[in-house]
Amino acid sequence: MEIDLDKLYHPKQKPVIWVEGIIGCGKTTLTKTISRDFNFRAIYEPVNLELLELFYKDQERWAFAMQIDLLHRRFALQKLGSFESVTGQGVVIDRGLPGDRVFAKMLHNAGKIHPIEWAIYEKAFTIMSNSLIPPSLIIFMDVSPEVALERIRMRDRKAERGELLPLTYLEELQRGYFELLDEIKSGKTPWSRGMRVIQIPWNDPEESAVSYAKVSEIIRNSQ
Repeated sequence: MEIDLDKLYHPKQKPVIWVEGIIGCGKTTLTKTISRDFNFRAIYEPVNLELLELFYKDQERWAFAMQIDLLHRRFALQKLGSFESVTGQGVVIDRGLPGDRVFAKMLHNAGKIHPIEWAIYEKAFTIMSNSLIPPSLIIFMDVSPEVALERIRMRDRKAERGELLPLTYLEELQRGYFELLDEIKSGKTPWSRGMRVIQIPWNDPEESAVSYAKVSEIIRNSQ
């Protein structure tokens, strides 16, 4: 049987979408919706709830352990997504590696990740991000920290209760994400050049419906 080498080595890549945003913005719900409506594989954020609870109780002790654990877990899942995108199925991912770095950088800036640990994290992040297929689209869910905090309280995870996750943490996280968006749009990093990013408001049902219509149209046109 003759093998079509062009199809073997140059498959048509299906869309790879990263859904980004601060804690409580609704990433998981949007990921599920896109997966259902477009028959994409959904890859959800890996959460080690035991480690997360330890981190919120003592951030200086557990910050690096949590972030390096998340980085490796996320990389493994995204490698799977990259493979599936070139073998026939679209993929939607609940937070990409650069989103993970927003959290780690914030903790480093606050002195909760030691400079030596930060250098280890940065080396791992660079190697991993450069070996992934870049996403077709990054969706940033623009939600105010106040709305996000209310949603966090409603879902009532033990690790996120009360003083363990204050509003100031979400505000700082949002600033970190805005810095990331600026970096991506300016093409400062090799993996982000030419990447499409859309920033959508998602504070209430009415604007969420309008935003999802926009997202759906973009996804349909990318296939």
